[in-house]
Amino acid sequence: MAGVQQLLRLVEILDKLEFDTSNFLKIVLADSDIQVPTDARNHWYEAVTLLSSSARTSSGTGDDVDVGRFIAGVICIDVTAVSGTSPSLDVIVEGKDEVSGKYKTIHSETGITATGTYWKTITLSTDPPLAFKYLRVRWTISGTDPSFTFSVSMTVKA
Repeated sequence: MAGVQQLLRLVEILDKLEFDTSNFLKIVLADSDIQVPTDARNHWYEAVTLLSSSARTSSGTGDDVDVGRFIAGVICIDVTAVSGTSPSLDVIVEGKDEVSGKYKTIHSETGITATGTYWKTITLSTDPPLAFKYLRVRWTISGTDPSFTFSVSMTVKA
């Protein structure tokens, strides 16, 4: 008899479920007993330094920076000084695959020859998406006696 009561209860619950046109379960939170604690700080914007400002004269790679708790961000490449003969700078922001340890280019700004600020918005829906826990910056400098002072930062949203 207990099995029949459980089956009747299950049918009663299933009768209350609603599905959209794509056959996905619709959930009405207003009628739900689900309570999710919300920490307002998790929805704030935050500044993250991917590569601090410094004068650089040769190519290099920065450290991995944890951005795993963020869902969107705006990358800012800020070049504040350039010198040398025919100097050129390529800045590449890469995401790290934690299983293989390999990196995928998220954004590249190439052929920078003068001071300026370069922007790129990255979200979960851009291609490629902000779907990596770790980002790093890699740069290539060329020219005769080149020097670039630059930083790379992100304004990110949790």
